[in-house]
Amino acid sequence: MKRILALVLTLICILTAVPFALAEETAESPYSIFVYDLPKGIKKPNEQAGTVTEEHYSTFVYDDNGNPGEPVDAVLYVYTPYGYDPAKQYNVLYLMHGGGEQVGFWFGVGDYAKGGPLYNKAQATTAVNLIDNRIASGECEPLIVVTPSFVTNETKNFKYELRNDILPAVEAKYASFAGGDVTPEGLRASREHRAFAGFSKGSMTTIFSAWDGCFDCFAYIGNLSGMDPFDEGIVESILAKMAEGGVYAGLKMKYWYNGNGTEDTAEADHLRNYAKMLDLGGEMWQEGEHYESGDNCIMVDKPGKKHNHASWMVDLYNMLNVFFKVN
Repeated sequence: MKRILALVLTLICILTAVPFALAEETAESPYSIFVYDLPKGIKKPNEQAGTVTEEHYSTFVYDDNGNPGEPVDAVLYVYTPYGYDPAKQYNVLYLMHGGGEQVGFWFGVGDYAKGGPLYNKAQATTAVNLIDNRIASGECEPLIVVTPSFVTNETKNFKYELRNDILPAVEAKYASFAGGDVTPEGLRASREHRAFAGFSKGSMTTIFSAWDGCFDCFAYIGNLSGMDPFDEGIVESILAKMAEGGVYAGLKMKYWYNGNGTEDTAEADHLRNYAKMLDLGGEMWQEGEHYESGDNCIMVDKPGKKHNHASWMVDLYNMLNVFFKVN
């Protein structure tokens, strides 16, 4: 009997030790504001919950030259923070999903809502709860978050839809720093209060459309899991437009966040193009997390993270730590 009891106690000790052994293998981030894993409790609902609203807008299937083709009734979702006041002005973050996903992915709405064909309990409310908790804790100012989708399904042509249709539709209705002025001049004047980020194909859309096509509208950009896998010269194109005499001359990047994972299929592409941007951009870039000292870019390559939702939620958390905080 004593022998059996001893074996049981030994087994209990082994089993209870497993979680601690696994915990020791979790990599600790060397940064003070960027993490490798989400903090505990960040995915739980908060009483001060924001609201997600489905919005319809009119757009077109644009060709390579920006000519509007077939008209389309499109859908996007808008998160407004708890206590949203139309009389105030809010920063706006636009979040693009990846290839194979749909417009409701980030917020767990539409087909991703409970009962929908793409519902995933572990993912459905993560982003909304994360944003709610960051705002409620005071670590993040209340902001508007918009999740559009691809209508043309072309990463390069999305810039026309973004500039001509999405930005005007959202910021003519919601209380952004554009103050209702959605003319090209108004959007340019309020660019320091606007960000764009996307993952996977959404990251390619970010660099081809938000970066190369609409940099005069965004001062904060996030590339998550990929940039230019086919080496189409997008880095050189962006830098040429930012140089003296270019269409974006004089416009500064407030902060450029890059997130990937050591087990992400897009890691090599992303690291290569990020390094190229810093190398060719020279003094344009100051890499680091200390934005108050002039740092304006970072690559957070998370150990063990893959090309999936769990990794991109960490990136969302990290972006909220730096976006709209640069003076």
